Amino acid sequence: MRHGAPRRRPRACATVITNLRSILPFLTEYAGTYTTLRQATRDDITNWLADRPYRAYDASALRSLFSTLKAERLIFANPMRGIKGGKMAIKIPASLTAAEVNSVALAALRDPALRVVVALSGPHAPPARQIRSMLVEHVDLPGRRLDPEGLNRPLDNYTAEVISEYLAYPRRRWPNSTNPHLLITRNTATTATAVGTFWMDRLVKELPVGVDRLRQDHIFEEALANGADPLHLAHVFSSVPRPASAAPAQ
Repeated sequence: MRHGAPRRRPRACATVITNLRSILPFLTEYAGTYTTLRQATRDDITNWLADRPYRAYDASALRSLFSTLKAERLIFANPMRGIKGGKMAIKIPASLTAAEVNSVALAALRDPALRVVVALSGPHAPPARQIRSMLVEHVDLPGRRLDPEGLNRPLDNYTAEVISEYLAYPRRRWPNSTNPHLLITRNTATTATAVGTFWMDRLVKELPVGVDRLRQDHIFEEALANGADPLHLAHVFSSVPRPASAAPAQ
């Protein structure tokens, strides 16, 4: 998948990593039973997918795995043939419980980068992609403004304090780094690239809830406070900035 083949285009590294992470539980579970994936049956896959929380994603990853193996003639038959993953169920955002809030706060104290992610995810609710790609210049600490991807939002004192404390950490750890991103690691300090999804997932692994759940909690609170106005929510939480020259329709 990474390098492609005569009849298959190369896929992005992030896509390959995502697929590998999805199929790893399946491979781990059946490694103690089978010595080759040629032994995997349709019933094995359907039974395994039945209990998966992200069935659609896992089914797609397994479909890519077995179709690739079949194309390379490493298996005789594709056990995924005809198996549908279904659609992801749409969940209504729900507020966090008091216990979950306390657990998140305690976990965030252990890592300055995790504290930044939690502070941004809660009050400001940007998607994980936007947090990873956020630049230092997007954060105006003196003016208390946050401007990711052209959005201009107020920056609360708590988040400003957390970011200010965090910025001292990379300056001390990698003083010669020229990476413009807010979050940097040992691997990205000598580059100009953003941190990856794998790093982010591993960072938030200690939290009782994921970044999406933190974002949903704030969206839910904003909806309750403003009568669930869809236009208001789209304006506040949209990740696509409106051009400055755009004029309202007459």
